[in-house]
Amino acid sequence: MPGRLMRRASPVELADGEGPFVSFTDLFIGILFLFLILVAALMLMHHEAVQMQQAEAEVMQAEAQRMSEQIRDLQAKLDAVPKPKPDQPEFRLGIVFNIYQRPVAAGANWTFSRTVRVFRSPSGVCINTVWMRSNLSTAWIPAVSDEDIPTTAQKDDLRSFKPCGISASGDQWKTSTETGNLKRVSKDLYSGTVVLHKTEGDVRHEMQYRVLGVFDNFFR
Repeated sequence: MPGRLMRRASPVELADGEGPFVSFTDLFIGILFLFLILVAALMLMHHEAVQMQQAEAEVMQAEAQRMSEQIRDLQAKLDAVPKPKPDQPEFRLGIVFNIYQRPVAAGANWTFSRTVRVFRSPSGVCINTVWMRSNLSTAWIPAVSDEDIPTTAQKDDLRSFKPCGISASGDQWKTSTETGNLKRVSKDLYSGTVVLHKTEGDVRHEMQYRVLGVFDNFFR
């Protein structure tokens, strides 16, 4: 018995070339194994990061497309809303003509009075502007009465626009100082009379519009 116990308690015998420490080869293999594990972990993390970026990009692209569709829908709704009419109509040049007149008397000559441009809006109102005037041929025009001179009380009237008196078939007007009535006798000529209301009595003159240009089908 004592011999057996002594034999069991004896230290483990080491092989030739072995020592009490781990060999360099085993240590290197362990480090290499850890390095490979680290590289694999980094690759997995990178792959997950790329997938997350792609997913975020897809979400942002879908959100941008959704917002773009909403903008198109809103724009379509805005386009469908009736646009408010402007406070003042839009005027465009309609017709230009020279005005000639002469007294109703045998042998009287025609005298140039002025060149007039008529601007018309789609709503059917007009503005007449004098482009050129002959100071020598307007002596027949009567004095302007006080009620025809723009005053502060007439501001509202000046801001309003009246329907066109002139058309493709003729022109007519009536004020406190004169009454006119002309007919379209050809595409280039209006002809008629104007009656001046003077204190000493009415005076009648012949008048012509000699058309220089028509720019609106309303006057053709």
